Order: sequence, then C-alpha cells, then structure tokens
Amino acid sequence: MFELNNLQTTGTTVIFNITYPTKIYVDDDMDGQTIYAAIEGDSAVKKWTKGASEGLQVGGECFYCMGVSVDKEKNVYMSSPGRSCVYKWSPQTNITTMAAGQENYPGMESEHLDAPEGIYVDGNSGTVYIADFSNNRIQKWEKDAHNGTTVAGLSTGEGGSDHESLARPSSVWVDDETHVVYVADSANERIQRWLYNASMGDTIAGGSGTGDKLTQFDQPIDLKFDNDGNLYVCDRLNHRVLMFKLINNEPCSPTSTPTSTPTSTTTSTGSSSFHKMTMAMVTFSILIWIIM
Repeated sequence: MFELNNLQTTGTTVIFNITYPTKIYVDDDMDGQTIYAAIEGDSAVKKWTKGASEGLQVGGECFYCMGVSVDKEKNVYMSSPGRSCVYKWSPQTNITTMAAGQENYPGMESEHLDAPEGIYVDGNSGTVYIADFSNNRIQKWEKDAHNGTTVAGLSTGEGGSDHESLARPSSVWVDDETHVVYVADSANERIQRWLYNASMGDTIAGGSGTGDKLTQFDQPIDLKFDNDGNLYVCDRLNHRVLMFKLINNEPCSPTSTPTSTPTSTTTSTGSSSFHKMTMAMVTFSILIWIIM
C-alpha cells in the first residue's frame, strides 16, 4: 500500500505469503476495507478483511485465476482463463454460478470466451465487461445473458494494431455513467479508449512501441482510475506502475483524440469527479512511477 500524497513514502505490506497474485479489488464500505485477490498459484480468489493476517477463499476453484471484481450486493466475480469463463459467487447462498462464457469450451462465438483475464462489473446493473484475451476483444455480458456483445475490438476475434482492433487485451475499466470503455491493450503497448457505441478506439497512453521511456510500456496488464480522473497503469515487464495525471477535462466530439505529454509537473484543470464526467476529452501527463 502506498500513500499517493507522499511520493517518497515506502510501501506497507498488507497481504503476504501468496503465490502469483494477478489482480486485486479493494472494497471500501461501512463495514471496513476488504481486499479481494485473484491468486493464480492457488487457482482461487481470497479475501482479507481489515486487520486479517490470513485470507479466506471465496467460491470454488478458479483455474489459472486472472481477474476479480465485486458488485454492490457483494457478489464476487472471478475470471478463469483455464476454464474460459467467468464465475459469480454469492455470499448469501455460498453458491458459485456461471456469469459469462461456457466452462471448458473456449471459442470466438458470442456465447464463448477464450482465456478471459481482467473483468469490470457495473455495480448497479450487474453487467460484466471482460477482457477476452485470446479473442482480442472486450465483451459486455449483461446480467443473466447467455451471450456477450463486443464493445471494443473485432467481434470475429482477430487481433491487430489499428484503431478498430486490439491485441491481447488484459484489463478493462468502464465509466458507469458514460459507458466509455478503457482497455489495457497489452500486445500493442497502449491504453485505448472506446466511446459509447464507437467502432474504433483512440490511444490515451503509450502506443510508442515497446520500451521503458515514460511514453512507452512493456506489457501493460492493468489499469485503474482514481476519483480525480488520474490513470494508473501496471507496466509489467518494466516493473513499475505509471501514473498519468489528468490535466484537461473538456467536452469533446467523437473524433477528438487525447494526448499524453511526458512531464512531472502538471496542473489539473478538471475540477469534477472523474466518475461524474460526461463525454470528455481526457488529456494526461505522466507524473511519476510508483514501483520500480
């Protein structure tokens, strides 16, 4: 855990002795902070309540577990690339059900997934957005649906590096109000933004090839936003987390493309919460990396 207002601070270990953790979800509510971790080595999702020294497994096996998210009813969603599906565990019933895909049946048809990784759950509607890694697309799976809809990338599962395509997407984040989709497009070394119902995305970070410069990534595998609209990217093979600070938040047309400028001194001109923004041009500036 790092204090974001003190960039010189050292991290505090809050979870330890876990084998190959891949994703985390932090749930802050009136009952205190709970951390959920997808743990590849244990093929499971475990949760830690505040102050706990040991994690408790939630749900059943999640083979090669690569993603975790939680909705407002505390249902836990977990993605299993090894089973080509997303599971949903209910704390009320202690029953695990299928939320997306067909267990042990990978494919590129709309009812299938192939090695799903990062997931994002709309806490209000229960809609699940899935980084369908081997199908090079983001699938939107509404609650109780039997198939998904492609909202980023090509529905045919073909990968590519143009603005219509993705290549090995590993993580997805969605603005619940505007339904804008953000993707860690890992094989293309970039973060893509897809406006609602858009047929192509635009690059908001990276896209300058593989490397360790502040404008480059080497396998970006996860992304998150804070309430001020700042973007955090886990840059896997560069062993760092990059923060892109929001410096402009203006209305935009569907053809506008945000830019990233490598600098460590910036001023944010957007005053509203990122979660409450309507369609906006998001201009980022790289602030600093947190982990080396």
